[in-house]
Formats: sequence, C-alpha cells, structure tokens
Amino acid sequence: MAGMKYGKYLTTEVVKEDPKKEGPRVTSTRHLQDFGGGHLSIDCVYITNPHLMISQPHKHEFAQYLNFFSANPNDTKDFDAEIEVSLGEEAEKHIITKPTSVYVPAGLHHGPINFAKINKPVLFVDIAVTGKYARVGNTPD
Repeated sequence: MAGMKYGKYLTTEVVKEDPKKEGPRVTSTRHLQDFGGGHLSIDCVYITNPHLMISQPHKHEFAQYLNFFSANPNDTKDFDAEIEVSLGEEAEKHIITKPTSVYVPAGLHHGPINFAKINKPVLFVDIAVTGKYARVGNTPD
C-alpha cells in the first residue's frame, strides 16, 4: 500500500499481542493514536472464558460504546453468556444476556465489567470516540 495514492488510509498494525498476558488476543486501533486524524479507537476481543475485565469504576473525557455480540458468524442471535456492567457513581448493575450495545457518555462512571458466564464465545467491541484512550482516575486494569 506504500507508494499508492490512498495507501495512507490503510494499516495492518491492528493485532496486539502481549506475551506476558494469558487470555484473548486483541485486534485494535487503540495504539494508533493519530490514525485517521485520531477521532476513534476500537478494541475487538473474542471472550471465551469468564473473567473480570475491569475491576474498578472509571470514566473518560470522551464517549464510548461497549458492544457485546455473538461470536457465531452463522447466527448473530446465538448468545449464551451473562455479562455484568455497572454504570454511574452508584454502580447500577446491568445484566447482559443477549447482543447489546452500551453507550457510555463522556464523564459517566462505568465498571466493573464482569464476564460472569461464557457458555458460547462473545465478541466484545469497545469503541472510544478518541484517538488517545485514557481513563480518569487511578484504575489498574
């Protein structure tokens, strides 16, 4: 793509591997802070095992969309999982049991995010309306 007129609009630097971490691999643009003008970052993770992804409430200075989809390409309604997502300073807990998108406005506390039961794989797509992903507050996750 290098040397082509529109080659600058494509990148293959989207697979993030962390040899120190066990678990799902991530396809992401989060580390490409200036790609496309830095307006958006996306993480895509196939969730195959229960785990606590985010342990502490936090917020951002940008809007975010947390998407929980079936990972079955033959049946997008084939969702057999239970995911706990807490929203607001009072940590209002929502239980996700079917394909769902959660809009998180800038400044709204969210977390923990717990993949409590995963009977069939889930595709988690985290879209942040920013090129530079950062949390407000001290959160270790």
